[in-house]
Amino acid sequence: MPETHQPARPPTVLITGCSRGIGLEFARQYAAKGWQVIASCRTPESASELTAAAANFPSMTIETLDVTQHQMIDTLAEKYLDTPIDVLINNAGISGGYKHQVFGGIRYDHFSDVFATNFMAPLKMAEAFIEHVAASTQKKIMNISSMPSSIGLSTGGQYIDRPSKTSLNMVMHSLSKEVAKRGVIVGLLAPGLVDTDLTRELDFPKISPENSVAMLIELIEKFSPEQSGTLIQHTGETLPW
Repeated sequence: MPETHQPARPPTVLITGCSRGIGLEFARQYAAKGWQVIASCRTPESASELTAAAANFPSMTIETLDVTQHQMIDTLAEKYLDTPIDVLINNAGISGGYKHQVFGGIRYDHFSDVFATNFMAPLKMAEAFIEHVAASTQKKIMNISSMPSSIGLSTGGQYIDRPSKTSLNMVMHSLSKEVAKRGVIVGLLAPGLVDTDLTRELDFPKISPENSVAMLIELIEKFSPEQSGTLIQHTGETLPW
């Protein structure tokens, strides 16, 4: 009887915050590479660009997910219980509004939403999807952090957004030690100052989402166990804590 070979399963990526910006571009570029893409966002019905991308790529599935609602995360994890996830990208994030985090005028009521999204949600995602990632071939949990999250590079300011990402770095660094024995790699990626809705009010040179994400995907592909738990700039430079 002739031997039959099953076709190789394409890798799968799960991305949060895909309605626009970096998350949308991650979904587009991974789909173009032939990956199975699970693209999640809070309100798919208003995410016209994501919907258009999914129409062009049959390998892309859109899921409704508010990452601050932990029951929704658990429900999504249960839905994909039998799906190995090669790369989990915790991308969803908010800034809290840069004008609200200037010393002397800090809006303390913004802290809870920013920390719930930027710090608690990625940890909850990692906890809910660890079995999916561990069952995959690539076994990677990647988190979108930032250069300003580095204490060693701190220049002051951004009193809400900056510490939320610094906290993300700490818990993911800790997680990298715990899951290493399962072969899971945990990465922290600084995408650069990307031209998105979140950065429009910042008067600094920016890079396009297309260029940033292309470099980040290349870094993710090469991310090694030795790099697990470290903060890497989109250019490939390791950033200090």
